[in-house]
Amino acid sequence: MSNWQFAGIIVCIIIHLTYGQCPKECRCLRAGQIECSGSDIVEIPRSIPQNIKSLQILNTEVTELQDGILENMTSLLALRIEKSELSTIGPNALNNLISLRFLSLFSNKLQDLPAGLFKDLGKLETLILSNNMLAQIHPSLFAPLVNVKELSLLGNNLRSIPRGAFDQMNALTKLNIAKNNLTRLHPRILEKVSKLQNLRLYENQLKEIPEGLLSTLTSLQEIGIQNNQLSQISAGVFSNNPDLQRVYLSNNKITSLPQGLFINTPQLSKLTLFENAINHIETGVFGPMPKLKELWLYENKIEELVDNIFLNLTQLQLLIISRNQIYTISPAAFNGLDELLELSLHTNKLKTLHEDVLQSLHKLENISLHSNKIEHLPAGVFRNMDTLKTIQLHNNLLHRLPEGIFDTVVHLDEVKLYSNPWKCDVHLLPLKTWITHNLNKLGNYSWVVCANQPFTDVPVADLSDEQLESLVSTTEPDIEYSTSETEASTTDKPTESPNQDRTTFRLVTTTQPELSKGNPTMETLDEDSDNGSGFVSTYSPPDREYRGNRLVGVVIAIIVLCCIAIVCTVIACILYNRKKKNHVVLMQMKQQNEA
Repeated sequence: MSNWQFAGIIVCIIIHLTYGQCPKECRCLRAGQIECSGSDIVEIPRSIPQNIKSLQILNTEVTELQDGILENMTSLLALRIEKSELSTIGPNALNNLISLRFLSLFSNKLQDLPAGLFKDLGKLETLILSNNMLAQIHPSLFAPLVNVKELSLLGNNLRSIPRGAFDQMNALTKLNIAKNNLTRLHPRILEKVSKLQNLRLYENQLKEIPEGLLSTLTSLQEIGIQNNQLSQISAGVFSNNPDLQRVYLSNNKITSLPQGLFINTPQLSKLTLFENAINHIETGVFGPMPKLKELWLYENKIEELVDNIFLNLTQLQLLIISRNQIYTISPAAFNGLDELLELSLHTNKLKTLHEDVLQSLHKLENISLHSNKIEHLPAGVFRNMDTLKTIQLHNNLLHRLPEGIFDTVVHLDEVKLYSNPWKCDVHLLPLKTWITHNLNKLGNYSWVVCANQPFTDVPVADLSDEQLESLVSTTEPDIEYSTSETEASTTDKPTESPNQDRTTFRLVTTTQPELSKGNPTMETLDEDSDNGSGFVSTYSPPDREYRGNRLVGVVIAIIVLCCIAIVCTVIACILYNRKKKNHVVLMQMKQQNEA
């Protein structure tokens, strides 16, 4: 072997030891990729090969990234230091990482970043700084990052963003500043990031969207501002965002929606406005949005729905307006909703519906009207709705329904009628007949029970026609409705939450709902007296209130009898003592006479 060959071998060995050795604390997953993880690692190993492409430091006790430790890794493409105790980074710790494309410092203890930390990262495309403790950002920190497309500052302690912080980030398409403590944003903070497509600002303390904040974001597709403190939105806030597809405004304090707010958002397909304080929606708020499939408006304070407010939402399939304070709906309120499949109006203050209010909903399959104050419905309210499959009318104040109300609903699969004060008399015969022929559509028919004497708590379906015909009302009885206990008693009843609005129509319940303790009271017939028809009820259902009154009467009677007994005993004792005394006196007188 020549000296040159020997020298070559020595050089190869040195190169291998320098560039190819895998540190014992780490794993070499594949060529050029190293992962170092575990709580026993307290510092970044110095024996890491310098020609690697990917380095991951995960779930360690590393607290510091020192200057120079990575400076020779000029081929490094991806660096992840995540879920560790990293709190300090040297100002030159990332020097010479000229090839770096991906940098994640997710979930550490960083409170501050040196101003020139990223000066050599001109090729960086993704920067993840989320779930740290950053309280401020130097105005020029991100200036070298001209190729970054995604920046995440999610879950820090930022109270403000300095003006100009993003001005050099011309390639930015995704910006996440959610879950911080931001109270305001400068109107021009996003002025230079015109390519931005996704902006997430949710879970901050923002009280307004400044005028002009979004005016240069002509490519914006998604904005999330939910869970803030917004109380109002200006009409033109989205006027320059024609590509907007998803808008999340839920969980704020918005009281009204100005006319024209969504007039220039034709690509919008998802809009959430639930859990605000919206009390009124004017006609003209919603412009043409042919791609909007869902609209979530539950948990607001809307009191009425006026004509044509949804006129432009021609492709809407799901409309959730439950848990508001709606007491009236105009006959043409739902005009334009030609494709609507599901309508949720439960937990409002409706007392009735106009006969024509649902007639424009030609494809409606499910409607939820439960937990309102509905006392009656017109006979034709469901006419011509041959696509309707589910109707929820439970927990209202209905005491009867018009004859034939469900006859034209040919595809009806489920009707919920329980927790209503049904008045079982001759006028309930049409509903009783329908129930008898459609028991399978009620779930458990025994939940639909009478509220009046002498049939309290008796399932309507168990009564005979003769029993109902025997109770003829000449006048409409005064009915005392009590819904507070009905709404509060939900131990076994099927219930719905805001997040369940979509699935509520297909809810299958296997337990019997608990009957309200506050059953509505009605004029009753004395079951022991002649009711004028010669009919005497042979069925004596349990009546908790009646039995309670009878029990109280029995107790009072026993107490009275006891008192009478005591009084009689006292009187008897007095008379006995008086008689005994008189007897003694007579004996004494007798003895004296005998003497």
